[in-house]
Amino acid sequence: MASDGDRILSEDRLRGVLDLFERLRERPPWRWRERLRPLLLLLGPGRATSHAVDLLKSRCEDERAPVSHIAAETPATDVAGVLREAKRELSQPSSRARGEPALRFPLLEMALWLRDLREIRIAGDRPAPRGASSSERENHLLVRRLTHPPVGDNENARRRELNRVIRRRGRDVLRDLEEVRSRPATFLSFLEQIAPIGIAVVALISAGTAAALDLASAVFAAVIGLGFVAVQIVARTRGWYGVRRFAWFLEQPYVDRDSTGFLGFALGVFDPRPVEPDDHGEQLDRLLVAAFLEDLRRNYRRDYRRAAWARVRYPVVIFEHLSAGHPGVAFVELVERARADSQATGRLPGFDPLIIVAGVDPTAPAEDDPAAPAGPRLVDRLAQAVRVDLSSSEPQSVIAARGLWDRYAREQRRVGVLGSRRELRVDITRDPGGDLPPVRSVRRRPRLTHPALPWIAMVAVAAASVSVISVQVMRYCSPFGIRRMAGGECVGITDGSFRFGEDSGGKNNDNRLNKVLDAIEGQNDHVKESGKPFTTVVYLGPVTADPSIKNKRIDLLAGVQGELIGLAIAQQRFNDAAEGDDLRLRVLIANAGARFRYAEPVAQQIHDLALKDRSIVAVTGFEQSRKQTQAAIKLLAKSALPLVGTANSYDDMALLDGGAGYSPYYFRLASPNMRTAAHAAYWARHGDVGGKKVDDAMVIYAGDRDDLYSANLATDFQKAFRPGKTLMRPYRNPGELNRSVREACQDQPDMFYYAGRSDEFRSFINVLELSCPKRPLVLADDEIAKYVSDNAAELGRKNTFDLFFTPLAAREAWTWRWIGDQSPQTFYSDYDPAVRKMTDDDASGQRPSITRAAVSYDAATLIATVAGKVYWQEKALPSATSVFAALDDPGHDVLRNGASGVLRFGSRSTGHQVVDRPVILATIKPDGTTEVKQVCGRLVARGQGRADCPPAGRASGAPSR
Repeated sequence: MASDGDRILSEDRLRGVLDLFERLRERPPWRWRERLRPLLLLLGPGRATSHAVDLLKSRCEDERAPVSHIAAETPATDVAGVLREAKRELSQPSSRARGEPALRFPLLEMALWLRDLREIRIAGDRPAPRGASSSERENHLLVRRLTHPPVGDNENARRRELNRVIRRRGRDVLRDLEEVRSRPATFLSFLEQIAPIGIAVVALISAGTAAALDLASAVFAAVIGLGFVAVQIVARTRGWYGVRRFAWFLEQPYVDRDSTGFLGFALGVFDPRPVEPDDHGEQLDRLLVAAFLEDLRRNYRRDYRRAAWARVRYPVVIFEHLSAGHPGVAFVELVERARADSQATGRLPGFDPLIIVAGVDPTAPAEDDPAAPAGPRLVDRLAQAVRVDLSSSEPQSVIAARGLWDRYAREQRRVGVLGSRRELRVDITRDPGGDLPPVRSVRRRPRLTHPALPWIAMVAVAAASVSVISVQVMRYCSPFGIRRMAGGECVGITDGSFRFGEDSGGKNNDNRLNKVLDAIEGQNDHVKESGKPFTTVVYLGPVTADPSIKNKRIDLLAGVQGELIGLAIAQQRFNDAAEGDDLRLRVLIANAGARFRYAEPVAQQIHDLALKDRSIVAVTGFEQSRKQTQAAIKLLAKSALPLVGTANSYDDMALLDGGAGYSPYYFRLASPNMRTAAHAAYWARHGDVGGKKVDDAMVIYAGDRDDLYSANLATDFQKAFRPGKTLMRPYRNPGELNRSVREACQDQPDMFYYAGRSDEFRSFINVLELSCPKRPLVLADDEIAKYVSDNAAELGRKNTFDLFFTPLAAREAWTWRWIGDQSPQTFYSDYDPAVRKMTDDDASGQRPSITRAAVSYDAATLIATVAGKVYWQEKALPSATSVFAALDDPGHDVLRNGASGVLRFGSRSTGHQVVDRPVILATIKPDGTTEVKQVCGRLVARGQGRADCPPAGRASGAPSR
């Protein structure tokens, strides 16, 4: 029967050893629980330890866990050989799970390569041996270049040559693998580490940029970010990092060097010294071991890399059977010395994940010399090498007692890292019998560290980013409060830098506002750069054309174009007159969309902005009388902002609910419909329209329920025209309009009173020209001034009907007949140069409305003038409250020389109407010019020409209550 020392136990009887092995190499899920593992010594004869080691190795290989098996008869003759073999096996595909990157040893490879170069240098000018690998031949050539002229006699040239080779070899410096990793494999390895996180970050940055800036900035951020990721990958795969990767060597104490930098260190290792210390070879071995441990630390460091968290098994180096002359003994000793090297400096040894298992004959001697007398055993030598040395327990003197506590605390910390003992011994031949529990189940890789997860997350984040950017593109036209609405219009607030209309390259009129927006933006920039005090006026209007109009040449943007030009002229005149610390004027443009569809949400934007930007003192515009405009006025009144309407003429505009009267903050420049209709009816009944008295009229008006203007004006005209007969014909679409006109022409009235919108005026006159047997007479309100601006020449040239209208303002009213020898308003002298500057060279069909320009100019000028007055009176920046107080003064003219007349606001009870607002009757002559027939109201403060006007009571324009 075999003795216990000769027994080889089966795998079933070695369950305890296997369970211990699994506990040793299982990595804790939390970093704070990681500790250095002790040395596992398997005691027994060679056959027994070989059997046990094979079982341990098989378990690792079955799991594809990192393991290196160093045979008892290993070809390695020194520590460097052991490290080469361990590195090679730990880097093999069999030592990593599928989809996981291999362990990498860049520091160890560099140290081994420098050692190889040193060995070649010491051997002299011997050629590479026959059958040497290409890597060995390259090493011999490099040594020759580094030691012979012209490179060898110049230190800088040697550094450059060494650096060149390092960069060329890239990530595979040593080149000792049988199958060198291809560059694509290296690329994919780093792509797995960098690309998912990098692209996800790029996607998030791009999405954030799209939300904060615009699409172009998002694309730019994405290109820059992806470019950075690509450079990182390419640089790492091609070794562009060069020597910067090896800065760790400069912190190591093992090799002395005479120059700075890694290249100086490398040449210090390469060049043998005339007199070297006796332990120089040992120091090199210690450097190799330290590099090996540092590489393992980096491979297992839990940082941003998924692979580091996926490694749930520590790397194992298994020595099949150690004897006194085996290089593994020196390896074990040097590993433990490297772990304890920091003891002298007081620093704790850094954690490394290496596990060492060694088979040892318990009777083997510690020395390899057969002639040596019997002495300590090898197992005791290894135990001594890994022992945790503690200070002596001898009593200290009263002086030395001062340092006892620090020494005690330092030892406790060291024990906390290294453990109280550093080796575990198992006699693998002893089996007391009995049942053994199964080996504990091993810890699996966490699901969150699956190799596919970063790619899934990357795709998800990238998809989310693309979705966010798409939403931004679809929902927002610009980051600064410009939203894309369902109809495709861009609405919101701009300082002129955003162009609301798409540029068609001149094919349509959709870019006709660009130049005036440029002018306003430039003036705003000048105000900002001046550093002087300023006040801000917000213009709210329909800055985009109706998307339903396919023919953009009839987009009827002449009205808003005129209002913007009026704003720009007022801003420039006010700012040009400012000197020193005088107040300046800034203008913001708020697009409410065509037909004021989005006036309420844009008004909310203005309201929110006014709470943040206290320089905003008023809002102007509101040119269309619609329900949305009414809602916007009520909302903005909550901000206590003065609101100045330009062309809004609905009688009850700004009338509050619940019998509260008119909003105190709304001031209207346009005559109410009642006043305008009274004048129009009077002139028609008394022969001022067309040269003969009109007895019956057909009133055309829009039946849109959101349109407050059209039906209100039509009703007011019907009342004022009595006892004349009126036929009321509403329309809801161009088809109904055409049918009504054709039917009316069968029994043609004396006059058509057009109270509809300018959008349908072209359709109206086309049917009129084709259907009426007699030359039609048309009277219209200021609304068609937008159409007249773009089509005056065509109207005069065709001359198929007589057109009269009542514009809010007219340059032709500032003639001798109406103002005598007084100077005309300066606005009109500035207007033509401004139009040439702020419109395209070919202005055919794109003439801005001078009528709307005049009232917009008046609105901006009166706000700026009042704000400037408040600024100098109060010696402080004007506020919305102070500007409102100055406007709400019915006893004084707020603007005596307005482009549309003298401006003095009435009381709140009348809706802050302009007192005795001019009402003008004009017509289009055959040459396309405008002729003013009548001017009723205060155009100038004194000396105004006489006109045929209705009695004061009938034309007061006071809304009925």
